[in-house]
Amino acid sequence: MRAEEDGRGSRRNVWAALILLVLVVAGGLGVTLSGGAKRADAPVPVPRSQGELLRERDTAAKLAGIGSEADYDHAFVTLAARCQEQDAELASEVDTVLWLLQHNGVDGENRLTVMRTMADPLPIGQKQTCSQVADGYVTVQEESHRAAADAASR
Repeated sequence: MRAEEDGRGSRRNVWAALILLVLVVAGGLGVTLSGGAKRADAPVPVPRSQGELLRERDTAAKLAGIGSEADYDHAFVTLAARCQEQDAELASEVDTVLWLLQHNGVDGENRLTVMRTMADPLPIGQKQTCSQVADGYVTVQEESHRAAADAASR
């Protein structure tokens, strides 16, 4: 009787080892016992740069003279290095300047030209309040536009 029990015990050990092996392999492969595959984590969205967002707005508005993403990123970084306003606040200032220009009859501008023109007169190493610079830029552009329109009508 004892020999029969030893045979059953070793068979149980073999089956237990096989089941354990199957579970370890299944776990390593990411398979659950319910039959479904392990779900992959959702991809983490990559934040887009402010330059890229501004370019997308120009593209959506079908404005002329749209540069590459690198052009917009470079122009935004250059402007941000010279302005107290940063990130979304600075991008909003660029949007506002373009809106004011367009609604006052100044054509041919886009966010890239606005960023470049605003950054040009600003000194490197000193952060300015760019909303004040923007006000001056809009005024100069509007006056230039009016003078050109007056000269054309003569």
